[in-house]
Amino acid sequence: MLQNIGIHNQYRVMKPISSLSNGGTKKNPRYSVHFDDGITIIIKLNNDEFVYDGMLSTGLDSYYLKKGKWPSGKNLDKRMELAIAFVNKNIKNNRYRKKVDDEPER
Repeated sequence: MLQNIGIHNQYRVMKPISSLSNGGTKKNPRYSVHFDDGITIIIKLNNDEFVYDGMLSTGLDSYYLKKGKWPSGKNLDKRMELAIAFVNKNIKNNRYRKKVDDEPER
């Protein structure tokens, strides 16, 4: 039986898979955007502009553990671009809306 060699050499495309609104203020919120390669980028919204705040590596198969270095340069710029687009799409789709205490449940 032949096996598909592509299974063993899967190449991950750097793409955001989820995001959370975690902290900050109502005027300057903070978001974390999780990528499929185990890197999480934390960005803040300051004066209507997204600013890089930090980075995490999660999972046993993360970019940091494989490469032995943090994303930087063009790789970090691309991640920021993808993260900002992902967060803006979710803001537009009202994904980060917080329920008000007196709001009835749906």
